[in-house]
Amino acid sequence: MADSEKKTILITGANGFIGSRLCRKFIEEDFRVIAGVRKTSDLSLLDGLAIEYRYGDVTRPDSLPAMVTGVDYIIHNAGLVKAKKRKTFFEVNESGTRNLFEAVLEHNPGIKKIVYLSSLAAAGPSVAGRPVTEYDTPHPLTIYGESKLAGERVARSYENRLNVTIVRPPGVYGPGDKEFYDLFKTVYRHLRPIVGDSRRKIQLVYVDDLCEGIYKTITTETRPGAVYFICENRPYTMSEMMVIFQKGCRRWAIPLAVPGWLFKTLAFVSEHFFKLFGATPFLTVNKAAELLADWSVATEKARLELGFESRVPLDKGVRATYEWYLEKGWL
Repeated sequence: MADSEKKTILITGANGFIGSRLCRKFIEEDFRVIAGVRKTSDLSLLDGLAIEYRYGDVTRPDSLPAMVTGVDYIIHNAGLVKAKKRKTFFEVNESGTRNLFEAVLEHNPGIKKIVYLSSLAAAGPSVAGRPVTEYDTPHPLTIYGESKLAGERVARSYENRLNVTIVRPPGVYGPGDKEFYDLFKTVYRHLRPIVGDSRRKIQLVYVDDLCEGIYKTITTETRPGAVYFICENRPYTMSEMMVIFQKGCRRWAIPLAVPGWLFKTLAFVSEHFFKLFGATPFLTVNKAAELLADWSVATEKARLELGFESRVPLDKGVRATYEWYLEKGWL
């Protein structure tokens, strides 16, 4: 099919871990893919892909009209995960989302759909052992989660004028990921850490499953403003997860139990020590609370309304990710 006949999709934050895998997915599905990136972005994860680049920054409204014009779909994936200051999170994840949607409303009001990529952090953890659902009142634990929820609210404020859908993934792992990389390094060094209650549940998603879920969100007729969790279809206890990581990395490992109280203490020290030097702490008190919480998620809505079911169980995903790290010399 000629490029002029293909459906066109803009993926903001296309140069990152998730964004680059989304680009690959939509190329495979025969879309014309446009990578929305900043001029200073590292584009190495996009090397060799048949994509078009459009440069812009969601914090600079004047840079966005040229980015959003003439596309059929947008996945707004660009966002900030770490920052030194609270206001910086909101400048990107809330105000940046508003800037993008305003540009679309003015310069591409006939767009078919916009998917806002949020996070399970915006919803908050499960309560009393019950999986969190899309209908529960959000209760984020971190500034990041609060800012992504603020971004959701901005997106939903346009639902009567634009066709908006919100996707909330949990922790995303897979080849190229840097967030879970530290855990892989720890297991590679023969340690199997168990932080907090070993029975608490955690639900993740392999990056290619997430891309499939987002593809189904783009190509399925959904109610404007609809919210979906895209996750593996089952949670794992902390103990189960760490055994799977150990086996997936084919390493012997010594169990290392880190009590919740000790983890919180380390977070408190980290947060205040790094602030003394104006640096971003590697662990904060709120982040520790998030990491110690139970994160089990209901997946029925995505299955029933989108036809999405995860394909990659944790053991296979961990093995594929580990082998990628080895191949690339990360481990």
